Amino acid sequence: MTAASLFASDAAIEEYLRYEGSFHANMDRKTCAAAMMADYGYIFSTAVVPLFVGFGIVPDLSPRQFALHFHVTPIEHDGHVHEARRAHVRFLSPDIQTVRGTDPPCPGETGNLDDDALCDLFRHSVEGHFHPLVGQLHARTNLARNALWRLVADAVAATFLDAGRRFGRIEEAKAAAMTILKQPGSPLCNRQLHYFDLTLSDEDCGEISHTFRARGGCCRHYTVDDGAVCPTCVLNTPERRDAELRMAMRQHVLRTRPTSS
Repeated sequence: MTAASLFASDAAIEEYLRYEGSFHANMDRKTCAAAMMADYGYIFSTAVVPLFVGFGIVPDLSPRQFALHFHVTPIEHDGHVHEARRAHVRFLSPDIQTVRGTDPPCPGETGNLDDDALCDLFRHSVEGHFHPLVGQLHARTNLARNALWRLVADAVAATFLDAGRRFGRIEEAKAAAMTILKQPGSPLCNRQLHYFDLTLSDEDCGEISHTFRARGGCCRHYTVDDGAVCPTCVLNTPERRDAELRMAMRQHVLRTRPTSS
């Protein structure tokens, strides 16, 4: 189905919300909506952000030109495996915009933009894509529009960071993400979202630094049974956040450290 069909379908939206509510007993409607927006935000971002970071490409992201084939797949996160809804994505329109100076030219490209113009196009495309879904979820669950937009921005920011690492362009990716997500007047813009670095000293590996995304939004996981505030959640204090993340970094070092024979 296209994203436009998904957003316009009462049955599809309600099924998606029920799916999100299946992971915890007594999840309220707002939490289901937050989980749905977070999940869909990552599906969308995983399909489009690497094209931007790695190749300077923005396809037509309008909901009618964005096709989805949903499936459930096992995902590993922090040492735990759980099933998550993901989707194969197909861009239906051959029209793409690229950064000026692409060599060789991309097949089907309809324009060459400078970096700032490409960032503006990407931002407008994201806003246009998510506007109907934000309206649907707000109307159905009464979760604030601002809260939903913050979850979209969190997903986009996280995927820019991941793509930057994979393409070896982390600083360029972070700069582009902040240009896109910090435009005054945009629903994606909020004060709290940002990137930050933490450094850990290890006797074997020396100093280890890692870049994190501080969220501007909240997935409401703390509202479910046995739930908690995530380390990078906007509701967490910076001091507690940094302590929890340094502990996670240390545990990662211990898990990945080679064992002596």
